This record gives sequence, structure tokens and C-alpha cells, in this order.
Amino acid sequence: MERSIYSLMVVDDHPIIHSGLKIVLASEDRLSIAASANSAVEAMDFLNTKRLDLILLDLSLGDSDGIYLVQKIHAQYPKTKILVYSMSEEKLFGERVASAGAHGYVMKSSRPSTLKKAIYTILEGHLFFSDEVMVRLCKKKDGKPTEPRSLLDHLSNREIDVFKLVGEGLNTVHISNKLNISKNTVDTHRINIKKKLELSNGKALDRMAYEVFMKGEPPKK
Repeated sequence: MERSIYSLMVVDDHPIIHSGLKIVLASEDRLSIAASANSAVEAMDFLNTKRLDLILLDLSLGDSDGIYLVQKIHAQYPKTKILVYSMSEEKLFGERVASAGAHGYVMKSSRPSTLKKAIYTILEGHLFFSDEVMVRLCKKKDGKPTEPRSLLDHLSNREIDVFKLVGEGLNTVHISNKLNISKNTVDTHRINIKKKLELSNGKALDRMAYEVFMKGEPPKK
């Protein structure tokens, strides 16, 4: 028998997103926002106490990297669907979050109808990614090589973590504390990121990181 109501959780550190999603989904009788979390810790605490059908999750959280949280949720609660809802371009992160265990990706600039379609598509057991990302996922599943589409494709997941936090304005000490790695390791990641992205100095790295993660612009040399 088909369930009449699905339980959702919104994980985002911006209160306006929580309010906006409640308004957008208020007319959907089959969807219920059962919980709202401002951080990864709050999200995991709630998941430990109640079963949820789908999680709407932002990639930029105050206490955790979104991709890491996707991996963690998928590993501990494989039956819970995950829809990434982010300002960052899907072409930059869609493939990464899919590999981490997410079931779909919708940008915050999308129409409400697109968000609703994504939610129902995922709840029905399907993935919701752009055609380009789906093609690349199918090639990867079949063991076929895929060409990098963006400069960021050359970065490892940990380098992406560091790069994203740089874009959010965190310094080396704060990044070290948040990712639980040494300051020297953060500095090493910064050096490797500059080399891979062909950036001349730290200021160029800071500027590109801000443009990509805070303004949603594609990386440019």
C-alpha cells in the first residue's frame, strides 16, 4: 500500500531557507517537513531518533562539509533519500554528491516546480540529476572513462572541502579545526589546489573560491 505522507527534513544553516521551503511545500498533501536542522550535528541527532524518507541538504553548513554529511547519512541510513539543495552549480558537484550517496541535486535558483518534481522523483525510487551528470554516472558505472568538465574535477574530495571553506571566508586555523586536520595539512592542500587550478598565489585562490562557492560562478583561470 502506498504511503500517503512522506517525512522530510531540511538541513540548512539559513533560517530563510527553512521558512521558504515550508511555504513552497505547504500545498503538497503527501509531503511533511517533520524536522529542520541548522547543522550536521542536529541532523544526525534527529536521524538517530526518527525515520525520515528524504533529506533536503545544503552543501555549505557551519559545522560540516556537505559532501561528507551525505556520505555519513548514506552509510548509516541507506534507506533515507538525500536531495542536495544548493546555490553551487550542479555541473561542479552533481557527480561528487552522487558518488557520495545523494539521489538528486537541485539548485536554489530553480523553480519550485522543479524542486517538487525532484522530491517526488526521488521518493519514487529514481535519481534526479541533469542529463549531463546522468550520462557521466552511467559511464562511470559501466567502467568507461570520463573527461574532466571543470577545473574542480581535478581536485580530490578533501581538497574540495578545503577549497569550499576558503570560499566561505575561513582562515587556516578555522579550516584546521573544522576538518580536524593540522594547519600544515591545510597549507599543503592549499598549495596543491593552487597548482591544480593553475593559480599564481593565495589571493587568487581566495578569490576563485569565493566566486565559486558564494556567488555560484564557474571557476575561471
